[in-house]
Amino acid sequence: MHIVLADDEADFLFSASVLLRQAGYRVTVAADGREAFARILEARAAGDPVQVLVTDQQMPGLTGTELVGFLRDRGIRIPVVVVTACRDLVAMPEFSPGGIREFIEKPIGPEHLLACLKRVAVPEDLPT
Repeated sequence: MHIVLADDEADFLFSASVLLRQAGYRVTVAADGREAFARILEARAAGDPVQVLVTDQQMPGLTGTELVGFLRDRGIRIPVVVVTACRDLVAMPEFSPGGIREFIEKPIGPEHLLACLKRVAVPEDLPT
């Protein structure tokens, strides 16, 4: 499964990408929302669409939920996991625009992240 992992915290980005690769996922990393948007468009154009987006909420330039909005505006519908340090955001179920399957709070343990991905993953034969 192809995952885009977007986070402006280099340590989290590195450790999470290593964990996901060891678990068998193909991971494309992005240091912010704009880069994630570009990577998702590039992957689609190359015939290797992203199946899940894992994104930080608070990033410079483009937040995780703004990134989801940009994707929706382009007709790109993939499951999204928003990772955030903001407890209030996690506790607001009405704050889940289309496509956001889960909000998870940092810090996140490796088992929690892997379990979350198993819950939100979409089979590859479904349109994205």
